Amino acid sequence: MSRLDELIRELCPDGVEFSTLKQVCNVSKGVQFNKSDMNDEGPYPVINGGINPSGFIEQYNQDENTITISQGGASAGYVNWMNQKFWAGAHCYVLKPHLNLENRYLFHFIKAKEYKLQECQYGAGIPALGKATVEELRIPVPPLEVQREIVRVLDNFTFLSAELSAELSARRKQYEYYRNQLLSFDTKIRRISMGDLFDFKNGLSKGKEFFGRGTPFIRYTDVYNHRSLKRENIDALVECTTDELRKLKVSRGDVLFTRTSETAEDVGWSSVMLDEMEDCVFNGFTIKASPKTDLLWPEYCAYCFATNDFRAFVTRRCAFTTRASLTGSTIAEYKLAVPSIDVQKRIAEVLDNFEAICNDFGIGLPAEIEARQKQYEYYRDQLLTFAETGNTLATDRQTDRQGMA
Repeated sequence: MSRLDELIRELCPDGVEFSTLKQVCNVSKGVQFNKSDMNDEGPYPVINGGINPSGFIEQYNQDENTITISQGGASAGYVNWMNQKFWAGAHCYVLKPHLNLENRYLFHFIKAKEYKLQECQYGAGIPALGKATVEELRIPVPPLEVQREIVRVLDNFTFLSAELSAELSARRKQYEYYRNQLLSFDTKIRRISMGDLFDFKNGLSKGKEFFGRGTPFIRYTDVYNHRSLKRENIDALVECTTDELRKLKVSRGDVLFTRTSETAEDVGWSSVMLDEMEDCVFNGFTIKASPKTDLLWPEYCAYCFATNDFRAFVTRRCAFTTRASLTGSTIAEYKLAVPSIDVQKRIAEVLDNFEAICNDFGIGLPAEIEARQKQYEYYRDQLLTFAETGNTLATDRQTDRQGMA
């Protein structure tokens, strides 16, 4: 019998109390910061709705060991554990448990519900997550000794995964370095303004009653999450008129850019359509850049707009008031390096191979991390499943817990 089973038999043999998060935890939104206060050298990251920091700042409003949940943008519902002091921006929730709830226990529980939070996103364009959705989650609250033992077991799993993730992160940084090197050309390579290479158009905005049937539809999150798009990546549908289909059709070689979001870091990310589709349209929160020359290889374009140079251009040029935004006329000013098609194809082939090593979940470190993550999730789900006081647990978990400690 494991230590955890002993504690449960001793301290809560008849089940545990369940509470909503708002009963055992304070859920608050962060505070809007002044963009002018951010700089690359500030010691404190700004967490403002995205998976990665929006930037850095010279002050903080939250201590380390704090749980955040992204409130808006493509990552709405993402659960993060901050192990350093940071600034919580207006587009994330901050969770502070009461005395009868261990902070790390709460984190593991919320992380297990991340998929559910993401399913509760609302808005046909840029996703958002309501505070009430977070507050109404029901959490089992066993005695503190039980919580701490669960944390000990689960933290052991996350520590092993973190070591592998750190190694993978180093490889990805190496990949990003080589990508930037391959896409940095000397003055002999011509640079052409995007406005001379593409025509720009905003996408389709419709009420939610038009979705779920009709024409294949590229969502904001499809663009944000994929550097290139193929037919199998598109699973949303929207009802369109013949005129909308004609004006907003997406074809191979079209580049889609996120044009507005809650945070500046989510603006200007691109995805290139690599398949020909008979009918396909795109959402109103993105910009479509349609090629008007034959000078560019689409697979090459899939990498061009994730470079440090283009990201710096977007950061400097995007507007930011209550929301960050980017326009086609601004993108048109960027000068893109355009080597020969043969050179573009060779660069795309090299980067495809390198990216597979870093990101393909079927091989190497990504595959091992995926296996460890599934193992962690299995044990987490087992350890966080309790009989509620007064009810009988539907399944016998005694055997499943053996050997976890």
